[in-house]
Amino acid sequence: MYPHVTPLPKVCKTRMPKQEIEYEIIVNSLKGNLPSIPVVMNELMTVISDHDAALYALRDLLKMDHSIFAQLLRVANTHEYRQGQTSRITGIDEAVQVLGLEKVKQIALNTTILTLFKGVELPVEFSLESLWLHSVGVALASSTLAEKLNTGMEDQAYTCGLLHDLGKVAKCKFDQKLFSKHLKSTWDKNVDCHDWEIQGKYIRHDLLGSYLARSWGISSLVETVTKWHHEEDRSKRYDIEDSQIQKLVDIVYLANGTIHRIGFGNSGHKVSKPPSKMILRRLRMDDQDFADFEEKLSQNLEKEAENLALFQPA
Repeated sequence: MYPHVTPLPKVCKTRMPKQEIEYEIIVNSLKGNLPSIPVVMNELMTVISDHDAALYALRDLLKMDHSIFAQLLRVANTHEYRQGQTSRITGIDEAVQVLGLEKVKQIALNTTILTLFKGVELPVEFSLESLWLHSVGVALASSTLAEKLNTGMEDQAYTCGLLHDLGKVAKCKFDQKLFSKHLKSTWDKNVDCHDWEIQGKYIRHDLLGSYLARSWGISSLVETVTKWHHEEDRSKRYDIEDSQIQKLVDIVYLANGTIHRIGFGNSGHKVSKPPSKMILRRLRMDDQDFADFEEKLSQNLEKEAENLALFQPA
């Protein structure tokens, strides 16, 4: 154990006030080690929540962050988007026009969140960058499923999918050595990471992520979905009354499991679980519907692979 790092406390289920204090302690202790979500992230969340957001709103926003602008140019100048044009795209207006509103928002979010998933050495087969890749996969899967179900929540699904595992980043950066130890234990015992946290009464990454989202002032929607993305039973999601939010949690739950089984990125899980029959029934999906979703998702992931590779340093 590093001498300056306090071990992760165990969760006391019977004393909720103490539990809340423990999570708050971790979140507060990370203020010097985990960068705050920059202003551009909160602005992006506002734009994303507005379905009528115009391109000019994003143009002004992107001028605030040069790293996002640089990434937009890299993607816009790929063969897929240049479509044989000889001249390179060099300006914001042209890049936004070529990529389109939805793609620009996704690139901006992915670039912003990637800064949180870097700079820590972890066990072989796992890194924060691979966790980021998993998160992008869940974002894409959530958006794909939300579109298939005609929910009108594709943007919200993408964002919630992208941020659902923030708690793992927080746990890792709070106590890297203990996080690595727990991760290896789940592999050795072939236990799901979330199940391990519950069985050992350790700090749960889903709850910690929701506390982190709240402390950053991210939307309550992200906070709620992050909190419940491992809970398939709606009756246990005690603080959700809106049926649309319940559906969004179902979507991210199903998307998360699907990306685990596909093996896109790595969130530390070695155990692969079958799709929840309970959630499939609620979403009115049969086996063929789910197969169609997986096929569409595979196409989207393959299409996105080249763009995601551009996020990694040369």
